[in-house]
Amino acid sequence: MSADDPHDSPGKNAVGTTPQDEKPGFRRRAARAFFAFDPAELHGTLDDISRSIGALQHEMELLRDERLPAVETRLDRVETVLGRLQEELTVLRDERVPATEVRLDEVEESLAGVVGDVADLRDERLPAAVERMDVLVDRLAAGIEEVASLTERSLQGEPLPVPVQGDAERRLARELQRLHPTLLEAFRGSESEIAHRLDRYLPLLRDRGPVLDLGSGRGELVDLLTRAGVEVRGVEGDPALAAAARRRGLDVTEGDVARVLSGEPDGSWGAVTAVHFLEHLDPGAILGLLAEVRRVLRSGGLFVAECPNPHNIRVGASLFWTDPTHVRPLLPETLTVLLKVSGFEVLSTEYLHPFDDNERLETGSGSGERLDELINGPRDFVMVAASGKENGS
Repeated sequence: MSADDPHDSPGKNAVGTTPQDEKPGFRRRAARAFFAFDPAELHGTLDDISRSIGALQHEMELLRDERLPAVETRLDRVETVLGRLQEELTVLRDERVPATEVRLDEVEESLAGVVGDVADLRDERLPAAVERMDVLVDRLAAGIEEVASLTERSLQGEPLPVPVQGDAERRLARELQRLHPTLLEAFRGSESEIAHRLDRYLPLLRDRGPVLDLGSGRGELVDLLTRAGVEVRGVEGDPALAAAARRRGLDVTEGDVARVLSGEPDGSWGAVTAVHFLEHLDPGAILGLLAEVRRVLRSGGLFVAECPNPHNIRVGASLFWTDPTHVRPLLPETLTVLLKVSGFEVLSTEYLHPFDDNERLETGSGSGERLDELINGPRDFVMVAASGKENGS
């Protein structure tokens, strides 16, 4: 061994001290420990440890007997709720979400159809309607210009370009007059049906007497107002119809409507009605009639006119012409202009009497509904106007 190895040195321990050096220190430490030992303190410490163990044991018993069962119960409830949630999620995934997707597909398909209808309306139908409206406006402007020219010539005392009727025209007029009651029954409707349609005018005219009904026909409106206690008189150019109305006790004057009207005093009537009468006159005669109506009306008196609706294709293109005494269809726009230039204020325009439901088209889109309205919509329109100025002004 090396001379530097501590194990080679006799009398040395592992830490390099001699037994003589170690013994006194150990003894002193042992003595100090012996004298420091207190049995009472050790006993108290053991009691504390015992109490702690007892408390811990009590806590363990509470945990085992009370809290652990409560936790298990809550876990059971959580598992139940989780099970229900899983069932709901399964229903959502397998049933409701697919159903919602189907509905979304249907909505998307319907939306595509609406977009197509809108495009068709924008690109085809609306331009066609605008073009038709332009044509009608041009025709209306031409008609107004013609009426204005005739009016100007009349004011200047110039002769009007009215053709002289020959024997053939007079015979035709007499035959049409003879057939007029039959035409009314065939094309306008039965007397009871027309009387039912005229019920709508009773609230409007009840407090407007006296009422003058132009072209009173079979006297349905005169009869309705008479029964309601309204003072009323009818004027009818057809001798057969006028006589039939008088036989029923109705106050109906037979004669040319324009001539009878011209003999009435100024401001003598509270209301004047013309139900399916104006379409039997040409534009010049309508203007002359409106001037006389305004003259005989009291200030603020009402003029009520019902006419066939030419905007309905079946009426304007076909049914209107089944009555050979009709002159030409009268558009509500045209009548509005004629009333305004005659000094009236148009109060309302309403469309009436659509075709029965069993005659309507089965449509499933907006464009189809519009087409059905044009073909099978309201057959008539009614316009209510008031004398807009003082009579004689």
